[in-house]
Amino acid sequence: MGSHHAFLLLRFEGPLQSWGIRSRWDVRDSADEPTKSAVIGMLGAALGYPMYDPRLEQLDDELMMAVRIENPGTPMVDFHTISGRMQTASGAWRGSADAPSTIISPRTYLQDAAFLVALQGEIALMSRCAEALQAPFWPVFLGRKACIPTRPVFDALSEAYASLRDVMEQRPWRWDAHQHVTRPLPEKLKCIIEDPQGSSTRYDRIRVNPARMYAWRRVDVDLVDFPGTDDGEMGGVM
Repeated sequence: MGSHHAFLLLRFEGPLQSWGIRSRWDVRDSADEPTKSAVIGMLGAALGYPMYDPRLEQLDDELMMAVRIENPGTPMVDFHTISGRMQTASGAWRGSADAPSTIISPRTYLQDAAFLVALQGEIALMSRCAEALQAPFWPVFLGRKACIPTRPVFDALSEAYASLRDVMEQRPWRWDAHQHVTRPLPEKLKCIIEDPQGSSTRYDRIRVNPARMYAWRRVDVDLVDFPGTDDGEMGGVM
């Protein structure tokens, strides 16, 4: 890989995250890790690209992405309703007679999850994205507006790696909440690495269209050895 490429490293941590993969109508699901469409959307918000802007699709085409699951979190389903006419516990009706029925919209979130996200692209583009994330045009969220990050999303801009896999294998593990957890540190970390020759697929390449349909990309899903933490624990710092 030439020196004109760089890696933009992001950390996603918060009480709740949600990364929908089929969330178009009432039922809102979440993948186990951030989707590429959501990450590109986050970059678009930071850069000031509005919804359906063709530059979002161009951004997707110019970047490769990898995700390492630092902490998988715990799924939670919220019983969510959208206003309309509904019957109360007393038997009375709330809402006007001509209002549509209340919509029940179960929504899945990941509680206390943490992810390392690496994006690979031309250094000029990566630098522009890094600057935008540190002073975003619009606020950035972890999948949905209710999901506020508890630490800065931007982690680093680096040319020190040879590939996305190197980032996943070498970048020190860090999850800011781990000191409150009594279980031992993991021996392996799950990674999803974009690769045109990959053995798995993800339906999350952003495509600009009103139906919110996406495109497929190929990835490798793998486990990497625990790389140590950035405070020197279990293997030292990079």
